[in-house]
Amino acid sequence: MLRSPRLPYVLVLAIVALSFGLNARNAASPRSAYQSADERAYGKLAIDIADAHRYGAGMREPLHWPPGAPVLFAIGHKLFPGAADAKRYDIRAAYWEQALLTTGTTALAAILAWLLAGPWAGVVAGAIVATYPPLIGATGDQLSEPLGAFLLIGAFTALAFAYKRRAGPWRWAAAGALFALAILTRTDLLPLPFLLAGLGALVLVWRAREVRPLGRHWRRALLTWGALAAATVVVLAPWTIYASAKEGKLVPVTKGSAAALFVGTYLPGGGTTVGMKMALEPELRRRHPEYDGIKTYKIPAADALELFAEKHPGLSRDAALQKEARHNLVHYATTQPVEFLRMAFSKAKRMWFFYYRGGGVHYISSVARGWQIFLVVAGTLGLLAGLWRRRDPVVGAVLLTVALSTAVHAIVVSQARYNLPLMPSLVAAGVAGWWLALRRPAQRTVNVPGDDDSPVDTGTKAPPSPARAV
Repeated sequence: MLRSPRLPYVLVLAIVALSFGLNARNAASPRSAYQSADERAYGKLAIDIADAHRYGAGMREPLHWPPGAPVLFAIGHKLFPGAADAKRYDIRAAYWEQALLTTGTTALAAILAWLLAGPWAGVVAGAIVATYPPLIGATGDQLSEPLGAFLLIGAFTALAFAYKRRAGPWRWAAAGALFALAILTRTDLLPLPFLLAGLGALVLVWRAREVRPLGRHWRRALLTWGALAAATVVVLAPWTIYASAKEGKLVPVTKGSAAALFVGTYLPGGGTTVGMKMALEPELRRRHPEYDGIKTYKIPAADALELFAEKHPGLSRDAALQKEARHNLVHYATTQPVEFLRMAFSKAKRMWFFYYRGGGVHYISSVARGWQIFLVVAGTLGLLAGLWRRRDPVVGAVLLTVALSTAVHAIVVSQARYNLPLMPSLVAAGVAGWWLALRRPAQRTVNVPGDDDSPVDTGTKAPPSPARAV
């Protein structure tokens, strides 16, 4: 029975059905009793897009949030409007959109691992993603992480299709377009497709440098990785033009990075928003007596940030906070380097080794946290093992994404929910990496992605053709 070629297909379909059931339960009973500032902001933006055809016209800093999730929620509100949506900025249709998206994420996790390492890797990866508690729980919150997870793993799946099938530039461009949509949902991914394109092109040329004229290799690089980067730029361009025109300066996606960078580099606050408020509590309470009786963590972060923005009266709030953040980086990294590195490590650990509960829930069970740590460690080791044994560029792309995101959030603000968009890709590629590392293939092939020739069989003793040796 286990050798039946149809069994993996049946299991994947059952896993996808299970995923929908688990997420539909949360969509039917979302965690609306508590709404974070981000949830309310996404709701306001979505209502404004759907009903007034504007982007946060009545909000103070609408460009603080990327447009991906608000547009998705606006579509849900427009098609299936709720009577109380505009009153509470709680869009009921958004939760069902997220249930469908997370079900799609499960299917894509199975497809990605299947493409990289075979059907059983797909079954295992799909089962883990389908039952991953934080991803299921996020369906009941009005946030961007479920959409980000879906788009990011969709981009990696499209990249795997383009590479494994040695497709033409249009399939590479499709992967780039999906990376761009992921960036429009999760701004911290902005450098990713361009790093991937640059490194992928260099590796392609280097691996085939002794075979044909160098110009042909660069041409292949432009038609593959270059098409990916170009498509990313084309899809990002309309929003970048709109946001930049509205702000009067270049805004690639959002303008909310200054505050996150300042908080993340403010050593007295430990790199966290709550820590910053606690470090500044005496001054905040002196200036704002209306906060007497209010717990420290409930004091608006904007009031704490204003203390530093006031130091630069000639600058805008963002420019002032950017200047203060640069001061933090130089000052604390040079005067207290050990403490600064310890803070960065603590933020990276917080991002990966804690898991998102959502809905204002802060309790973390030891069993669930142990599973989270196991998935992160095992997934990362799987990426390293698969890349070392097979040099698969898609596995390498996921590893680069994990490293880049970790580096970013070791500097800026870090939260456990920031790992949610990455976990499905990490799990799928990590499972595939272990499969690739432990499986003993009958023969090994080497190919140049995007080339039209057949791959070289290097599993025989006969020397490869000089025209195809890589």
